[in-house]
Amino acid sequence: MTVTSSNVDTHELDENMPPTWWKRRIRTRAQVTEIAVMLGALSIVSFWAAGLGIAAGLIAVVSALWADRSPDLEGERADHWDLALAVGTGIIGIIVGVGFLAMVS
Repeated sequence: MTVTSSNVDTHELDENMPPTWWKRRIRTRAQVTEIAVMLGALSIVSFWAAGLGIAAGLIAVVSALWADRSPDLEGERADHWDLALAVGTGIIGIIVGVGFLAMVS
């Protein structure tokens, strides 16, 4: 049902609807590990951008380790292969990014 009123009080809130994208919070270790894998892949792909690949790789490694060791997150720890993939892609992205910057400097 679409409500076209500008009055917020007239909107019927459905408890089953997911929150809007700006209100979402990372809650589980698996979600953080998935984001770390994506950042690691981004660091490999963007090694040629000055520092972006290195920064994404560092964030991937830190977030993967945080997901594995943080007591603040809910859920079980991610599979060791997922953790290794996140850390490995982050480290490869850092190495390739630093190598590319050294080569063009």
